[in-house]
Amino acid sequence: MATPSHPSITLQAESLFAQGLQFHSQGEFAQAMQTYEQVLKLAPRHFEALHHVGIVAFQTGNYELAAGFIRSALAVDPGHAGAHSNLGNALREMQHLEDALRSYGRALELTGGDADTCYNRGVALQALQRNEEALYSYDQALALNPADDQAWTNRAGVLRQLQQLEPALHSVEQALAVNPGNPEAYNSGAAILLAMGQVAEAEACCRRALELAPDYVDALCNLARLCLSRLDFEQALQCSSRAVGLDPGLAQAYSLRAQALRGLNRNEEAQHDSAGAAALRRERVAAYRQLGAQLQQQGRPESAARLFAAALELDQSDAGLWQLHARMLNAAARREQALESIDRALALAPESADYHVTRGAILRASLRYAEAQQCYQTAVQLAPHHPGAYTNLGSLLDQVGQAGLAMQHYERAIALDPQCALAHWNRALVHLRRGDYEQGWRGYEWRWKAETLGVYKGKRDFPQPAWTGSEALAGKTILLHAEQGLGDALQFCRYAALVAGRGATVILEAKRPLAALLGTLAGVSRVVVKGEALPPFDYHIPLMSLPLAFGTRLDTVPAATPYLASDPARVAQWQALLGPKARPRVGVVWSGHPANPNDLNRSVPLAVFARLFAAPCEFISLQKDVKPAEQALLDTAPVRQLAGLLQDFSDTAALCQLMDVVVTVDTSVAHLAGALGKPVWILLQTPFEWRWLEQGAASPWYPSAVLYRQPQRGAWEPVMDAVAADLARLAGAAALPDGEN
Repeated sequence: MATPSHPSITLQAESLFAQGLQFHSQGEFAQAMQTYEQVLKLAPRHFEALHHVGIVAFQTGNYELAAGFIRSALAVDPGHAGAHSNLGNALREMQHLEDALRSYGRALELTGGDADTCYNRGVALQALQRNEEALYSYDQALALNPADDQAWTNRAGVLRQLQQLEPALHSVEQALAVNPGNPEAYNSGAAILLAMGQVAEAEACCRRALELAPDYVDALCNLARLCLSRLDFEQALQCSSRAVGLDPGLAQAYSLRAQALRGLNRNEEAQHDSAGAAALRRERVAAYRQLGAQLQQQGRPESAARLFAAALELDQSDAGLWQLHARMLNAAARREQALESIDRALALAPESADYHVTRGAILRASLRYAEAQQCYQTAVQLAPHHPGAYTNLGSLLDQVGQAGLAMQHYERAIALDPQCALAHWNRALVHLRRGDYEQGWRGYEWRWKAETLGVYKGKRDFPQPAWTGSEALAGKTILLHAEQGLGDALQFCRYAALVAGRGATVILEAKRPLAALLGTLAGVSRVVVKGEALPPFDYHIPLMSLPLAFGTRLDTVPAATPYLASDPARVAQWQALLGPKARPRVGVVWSGHPANPNDLNRSVPLAVFARLFAAPCEFISLQKDVKPAEQALLDTAPVRQLAGLLQDFSDTAALCQLMDVVVTVDTSVAHLAGALGKPVWILLQTPFEWRWLEQGAASPWYPSAVLYRQPQRGAWEPVMDAVAADLARLAGAAALPDGEN
């Protein structure tokens, strides 16, 4: 806990905090909040006060405030598991379920296991309909606390969704054994028994739930449903009317009452309730749709999918909703469920080119390229004037190595819509890959108009004008800001020296892991961490617009390396850790960041990469994150694992400095090694990413790089054979006595 240094202030703050805890424990939330705020005036970084303000805010329903204060507390003590768990709870209430899961995951990493956190994680997973994972979380919670009747009840609900009715009923029995007074368990049991065809037993459970909780609306609806099934319309009317009285905004209660009234031949009243139910459904669908769209905009696809799913429970006839649901599931990498949803949309509107395009996108993400191509071709046939269909078809063709045909489709899309930004962007990538930098850099600027691109969502709006390369910079201050991945920043930060050469004071903004390393760039006056306050400046330009501003061609690439430098002190620390070198040192990276949509293609499975370890070299892992499925294999390999010691790119740079060669897939370490001027062997998937051009073993951007290209898509074995042979030669040359070659 961070506390003020002056003893009198410390004592006063702790005394106030103790008072706040007393108010809090007595349920006097307003007084507790006021007292905690007084603590924070004395000690703004008082962890417990920050945390407890967040807890009070959560308990009083102000979840956004709760999340803000708990995040502030975690900035003081990032290793507090309880705060991470509480942050997860606040985020879950805000429907930020993906973020909530990350918080629960961090809490569990810190504790190794906590029943409440496992339970709450299960609730979030269940809300996202990730039922297998939710079941596992509830099982973890129950292993730690078998007396949690709510965990047993929720577990029953998950099993019911998975159509495992007998185990679901067993979980209900366990919940009731722990707490015979749990109405939710009885209600869950009723739903399970009804699904098993045991109507009388289901009704008994419903009635028991209502004895325990007479105002339990869901149980009233279930009992009404059961009464309707045995044509007891009077009893169904009583239950549904009570449900309507308790929750006048519940459409299903009106619908059940309408069925009961219809059974009693009170048709005019039934029609009125049916209309009311329909109106309520429309309102609820619109609300779910709006909130889902907001979550989509915020980059929370799983949470958005949950809202669209809730809307679809009320209206399954809306093809557009099915498409939205499918797109969000696809964004969350839930491919099979996404296909089910888009197929529902197509069943309702089989002639919709848009829905065929969405289906193609899902199949493409599933690596089912032939089927995806057929979907895009169907879309083109259905809508021959649809630029998006041509753009998507072109992008797929380019991905499978048919760039020439892809370009024809991009040209067709642009002819139909000269403002089709995505077609311009995709065409630019082909130009760049072919070395046509004049057209390529110009077309690359369309990224700021292509709304579906991730980079578009990060577009910056400054009151200062953008620099295009033509404006005079002498005596001016310019902001260069990183816009995409870490590798992109490492590659294009080299232009800072050229900008400074125009007479400008250069400020560079970058993500925190790169900040210290980029401070070694020539021409940079100041590096600012993204998110921190910016100093005054006259012009700005994104890093990846600099090649256009300088009119870069293949023969004018600013290729002088090194343009970044490692910290000598850190190099010395790594040297001491590694000890004397007896064999060539080889730094290895076989996998990129798993969040990258292309990671499956660009990464090499460790089982394939491991053949390199037979060479008589000293292998050092530069891999920051190891996939859990590969850790066991890595533990058996002759590779030194240092990931836990790599704090930022300055550490990685210092470690790279001690390597004889770095062997890496196309990820940020490849750019780092190249920027340091270190020998780097880069393993490339086909088709090749634009910055590596279409052919050749050399890179115009990194003179120290050697490129190893897949001969065909997915064929890593020939690449590994070539690298293994070159490693053997490297080791052999190092073993030769001085003077021999």
